Formats: sequence, structure tokens, C-alpha cells
Amino acid sequence: MPTFLPRPLATAVIAATATLALAPLAQAQNTLEEVVVTAQKRAENVQDVPIAISVFTAENVEDLSARNLGDLGQFTAGVEMDVFKSLQPTYSIRGVQTNDWTVGSDPAVAVYIDGVYAARGAGAETALVDLARIEVLKGPQGTLFGRNATGGAIHLVTQDPVFEQEGRAKLSVGNYGRVDGELMWNQPLTDDLAVRVVAVSRNRDGYVENLNGTDLNDEDIQAIRGSLLWNPTPDTDVRWRLEYSELDQHSAARQTTIASVFENANPGRSYSDFGKIHTDYVNREARDQFATSLQVDHSFGDKTFTSITAWREFNTELDEDLDGSNNLDHLFNSNNPEENDYFSQEFRLTGASDKLKWTTGATFSREHVSHLTTAVFNVSTLESFAWAELLKGAGSETSDVFLATFAGQTPEDLEYLATLSNSEIDELAPSFRQQQRDAGLDGIAASSFVWAFLNGEGTLGDFGLSDNPFIGIFQQILPSLQPRIAAYEPWVEEVYSDGTYESYAVYGDATYSITDRMNLSAGLRYTYDEKEFSLFSQYQNTIAGANFGLAFYNNGQPLLDATQSDSWDNLSGRVVLDYALADDTMLYASVATGFKSGGFNSLNFGPDIDTSYDEEEVINYEVGSKGQYFDRSLQLNASAFFYDYQNLQELKLLGQPIPSYNLRNSDAEGYGIELETYWLATDNLTLAGNYSWLKTEYTKFRILEAAGETEEDDLTGKPRVGTPEHKVNLSAEYRWQLGDFGALLPRIDYTWSSERVESLNDPAREIDAFYLINARIALLPDNGDWEVALWTTNLTDEEHFGEYGDNGDAVGSLTGARIPPRMYGADFIYNF
Repeated sequence: MPTFLPRPLATAVIAATATLALAPLAQAQNTLEEVVVTAQKRAENVQDVPIAISVFTAENVEDLSARNLGDLGQFTAGVEMDVFKSLQPTYSIRGVQTNDWTVGSDPAVAVYIDGVYAARGAGAETALVDLARIEVLKGPQGTLFGRNATGGAIHLVTQDPVFEQEGRAKLSVGNYGRVDGELMWNQPLTDDLAVRVVAVSRNRDGYVENLNGTDLNDEDIQAIRGSLLWNPTPDTDVRWRLEYSELDQHSAARQTTIASVFENANPGRSYSDFGKIHTDYVNREARDQFATSLQVDHSFGDKTFTSITAWREFNTELDEDLDGSNNLDHLFNSNNPEENDYFSQEFRLTGASDKLKWTTGATFSREHVSHLTTAVFNVSTLESFAWAELLKGAGSETSDVFLATFAGQTPEDLEYLATLSNSEIDELAPSFRQQQRDAGLDGIAASSFVWAFLNGEGTLGDFGLSDNPFIGIFQQILPSLQPRIAAYEPWVEEVYSDGTYESYAVYGDATYSITDRMNLSAGLRYTYDEKEFSLFSQYQNTIAGANFGLAFYNNGQPLLDATQSDSWDNLSGRVVLDYALADDTMLYASVATGFKSGGFNSLNFGPDIDTSYDEEEVINYEVGSKGQYFDRSLQLNASAFFYDYQNLQELKLLGQPIPSYNLRNSDAEGYGIELETYWLATDNLTLAGNYSWLKTEYTKFRILEAAGETEEDDLTGKPRVGTPEHKVNLSAEYRWQLGDFGALLPRIDYTWSSERVESLNDPAREIDAFYLINARIALLPDNGDWEVALWTTNLTDEEHFGEYGDNGDAVGSLTGARIPPRMYGADFIYNF
């Protein structure tokens, strides 16, 4: 695959002189427009805010053909947004993220919609339609945005109603049967009352061809949003917003990347990474969501009082084929329905004088969440799991004896296994499993070995089981197990979790002008979080009258019915000093802290596994500059940072002999630089770009010996998961005037990311470096009544796995998720 890749040093130089438009471009003059943000809870020019912020306007979203936050994350320095699952997205800012997809914890990057916190990732993804802007705030935002903003905050701001009639209709068509529609209508009802309504529908066929008849990774989304603006007095604004959306699509598809898993189940077909797949369980994401908020702003003198009352609720269902195949020996499916409701209230008072600008406030929120995880295997999956674990344990006496016996060799013949990479081991596991079947060892012999391994008891010797103290148990269970293996009998386990979370906070922040050029900002927030969490697990399977578990098994942990409660509190803050070298040039230095409350292990409580875990805390040191030069035709922003993370919450497979997902705490640090620049090179040509360099590593990694971890599992000094060291974005747009008729705007966007560590459970596994190119050409008449555009994303049709799945890897079928292929289409826009 070609990389078009500059060297890191050259990359930094290029990024400082050209790239992506994350700020509005000039219209008819060679001067950058001002962008107003509310990052400090008051309206300010983004260039005057001493925080590293990337801003997308509505025009930017359209230019990039972005349909979700993940599309925008590709083009943001220091930011990764993984939305392969719309219901379990991961947002990472400067390497700070939460890899937990369960409901016992909170995200590390807070998503806000019109000032209201979207408490769960499942409710954070929203249609990027009729937005005023999207602000991406980098670094901890503990003071003004509060809890769960240790990595940063993403704030989506919708367009307010206006007091004039206007409308907009947009139709998008494209390959894979894409038909998208958007409609906006704004209507003043009286002199002091206006309403705005937006409706959107997105439909596209799947791009992953599935041999079971249902193509996967399609889109089927509908949403309607309404807002009402009322000005009862000259000093009072009342905004009532509501939104309802539905999502029901065969998305979040993963496929096995192990050729033998696919080929053993599909005789005569050859496996291809980007060819047809065959699953035996249809992936599906579904969500119904309703949200409403009431915001009241009242000004008196130089002060403004704000009240935001909000309610959000959603119901979701996530069905996944976690082994990504139709191979019954590796069957692993899951169903995850979830219900969530969230209430919040914020009171805020802001004021300003010649020397002092200040904000103070209080917030309260209450969230109730319930989640059911159902894991479905076949009884034969237990043996596939055992083979995967045996091969990963190659080099140990027990594993080598097992493997040698089934391969008809001696342990010495298999010493090479210990030198293989995990990816090579992944390919071997199904082969050993197939050798076992071909040798007719599905019955008592094979199961004895497997169950002896799984129970980790007794001495195996030369497999003469006479010295095994559990031979009596084997003799009881194996006669009933053998026909169940041959019949591919289902094996079902369930875990139900229910949580009620309350949070209280008070905060204050102020900026004092020391001189005409120097400002000092400082703020504090006190947060108190209280959580109650219930967990109930059950195994809908028995062997010889006893209950057994695979997915939620931990050192023999039986069925569980328990309720836990805990509380956490924290004082977070920031201090910032900024200095204006000139009217359009600023330097700043800051120290800021962030806090994310502790939580509970949602999939397992068990021996030597903590029921709850500690809160995260981060301290971030940063220096930066923001400047506009050459009569505001060139903008260059830069920042350098270092952060220290304590009690980082990580989800990891733990436990022996069968691991299960559990959360644990570790420490980490990160440092890097970010550059963003926009250059109006001529009246018609705009170049822009950004570059980020990021280094992360674990500074302390807790070893749980009781859960089977050893020194080899210690990741101290290793990089964090999911964060590339280098990331480059470049773009160019040219305005070609067509006489008095209008203009033609061709545009190209390029993004490149270096390789990254992909899995906490397998630090050697990496996502390869990759690049994407998007292009768009728009025809705009001077009267602005309509617009026609042709666009393409992933222009060169790059084939790339953007994510791998640990769940399938546990049963010997490592899965991968493909990035979307080349897509193209046309937009037709009419303004009225």
C-alpha cells in the first residue's frame, strides 16, 4: 500500500505551513473570519481563549462529507474517535480515553450537546445537521465542564431559531444505494417567538458482503429536532429544545481474520481479508432516543443568570457476531439491550467588568442505567477456547504436553511455538482444533484434556489420568458432554447490571486582567459522586448438575446476585496565564486537573477482583501560542503538553484459567505537540493543516497475581492503546470564479496516521499506518439560492482494518472491522 508519507520532521514543517480547514474560510476577502466559542462558558473569539481548541463549523462538516463524530476525528490533531459501533463509540483526546464499553464506568472524554452532558456513548452520537459549530477542547476540563472530562470535552452546539423566515433542503445520493435527506424550516411566530425544525433521514446499503444474505455496515437513521426561542423581555432568552431519533441498522460488523476459521466452515472457498464474509448471527444496532432541555438566560446589569434543565433517555439493542464467522466450533454471539435515563440541572451566574470576568455555578445530575449482556456459545466453543489458551501458553510444560500429544510429536518438536507472534498463534489454534476433530478425539479423551486444563488442577503427567484427583468428576461429566459437543449444543450465560448514579458539583472560574496584555485565569470545582450498582449473573447451562460459565467465569466464581454502593469526591482546578505579544498574537501557560469518578466491574465480581475501582485523576501542564499574521491571512496555533495520569481505568481480560473482562487501575503519562495552521494564500486559494506528535506510556501497571498475571504482563514503559505517535492532515481549496454566475470550489483533504498499539490484552498487536483522501467540488451561484456538489471519501479505496476484537480472539477467531471503502455521491442543496 502506498503511504505518501513524509518523515516526522518534514511532517512538522509541512503541518506548520499548510492543511485542513478547521476554521471558516474567508468569503470574498483575504482575511480569516472570527470564530466565536463558549469554551469558558461565555462567548469569546476562539483565538482569545487560552485553551487548545479545534472548531468545526457547519460549512466544515459539509466540506468534509462528515456524517458522524468519527469522520471529524480523522481530521483533528491529537484526537481519535472510533465509531465502528454507533452504540459503543470511543473518543480519545491526546491518548486519554476509556476502553470500557460496560455501564459500570464513565467515559474520559465528555460529550455535551447544547450544554447538556451526554452521559453514555450510546446516546452521544447524533446527526451532524444544522449545527452552529462543534468545539473539541483538548486536555482536562475539570473546572468548567466537570466530571468525566479528564481527556477533554466535545461540545456540539445547534443553531438557534432566528427572527426571519428561512429554510434549507438537502438531498444526497451516492453509491451503495445512499439516499440522505435533510430539511430545515425556521419561522418567526411573533416578534418575540421563533421556532426552528430540522428533520433528517440517512439510508445506505451495507458495504460488507455477507454469504448469509444480509450485507453488513449499512445505515438507517431518522431524526427530528425542534427548538423554540422566546424573548419575553429584552433581557431574557428562553430556549426549549427537543430531539427524537431512531437508529436500526446491520452495522458494527466484524469478521474473522483467521483464514482456517473461515475455510474450515466454508469448504471450497478461500479466505480474503476484504472479500466476502460468512456470519451465523446478524449484527444489529438499534436505538430510540429522546432528549429535551429548557435553557433560561436573564441579564441584569453586567451579570447573566443561566438555568439549564435537561432530560435524556434512550433504549438500545446491540447484537454482535463476536467470532465473525459461521464456524460452529468458534461460535460466540452476544445480545446487549440497554435502557438509560438522565436528568440534569445547572445554575450558572456570569459577570464581567473592565478587569474581571467570572463564572460560578452548581450542577446536579441523576442517571439510571440497566444493561443485560447475553453471551451465546456452543459447547464445542469451550474446546476452541482451550486451544487458543494452550497455544498462547506455549513454552509452559502443561501447554507443550497437551499440544505435542495432539500433534503426534514431542514437546521438544514444538519449541518453535514459543517464538511465534500472537497473530501466528491465532492462525494455528483452529488448525489444532481441526486436527483434533480429524483424529476423532471429540469425545472423552479430548474433553478430559481440555477440562483438566480449564480446571487447572492435578498433575497431567503423560495423560494417564489415574493420578488426577478430578477423574471422578470427569467420569461424571464427560458422558453427558460428549454428545453435546457433537451436537453443537448452545451454551448461554447472562449478566444483568443496574446502576443509579448521582453527581453534585459547585464551581467557580475567573479571569483577571493584570495589565492590558496579561491575564490570569483560575478556577476550582468540587464534585461529589455517589453510585449504587447491582449485578446478577446466571449460567443457563449445567453439566452433571453443576453450573459452569465461560464468558463470566473467574476462578470458579459461581452465580452472583450482589448490590454495591460507593462514593467519590474531588477538587479539580486550573491556573492559566496568557500574554498578548500583539493584538493578534497570544502566549499562554496552564496547569489543569481533571477527575473521573470510580465505578464497578460490570461483567464480573470474583475472588481477588475488586468490586469497585478508584477514581481517575490527571494533571496537565501546557504551553501554547495562538496568532494571526500578515493582516490576518495566516493563522498558526501551537501547543506542547505533558500530563500525569493516576488510577487510569482499563478494561482487561483477567483471571485464570479462563479470563473474563475486569476493570483495573494503572498509572500513565503522555507528552506531545500539536500544530494547526490556516493560510489564505491568495484571494482564491486556501491551504490549511495540522500535525500532532504524541508519546504515551504506562508508568505503573498493577499485576494481579491471583488473576494469573505475571511479570510478562507488566506494561510499564509500554505505549497506551489506540493512539498514533504521528498524525498529519492537509487540505487545499480553490475558489474559481465563473464570471457573474458564481464559483466552482474544488477541495481535497488528506489524513495520515502512524501505526498504533491496538489491544491492551495483546500489546504486540498494532493497527498499521494508513492514509485517506477525500475530495469535493461544489458549484455555488452568487445568489446563494442553491448548491450542487460532487464528493468522494476514501478516494483511493484503501483497504484497512481499523479495529480488532479481543472477544473473538478469546475463542481462537480474531476479528477485524473494516474502514468504509471508497464512497462517492452528489449533494443537492436548496435554500429558501
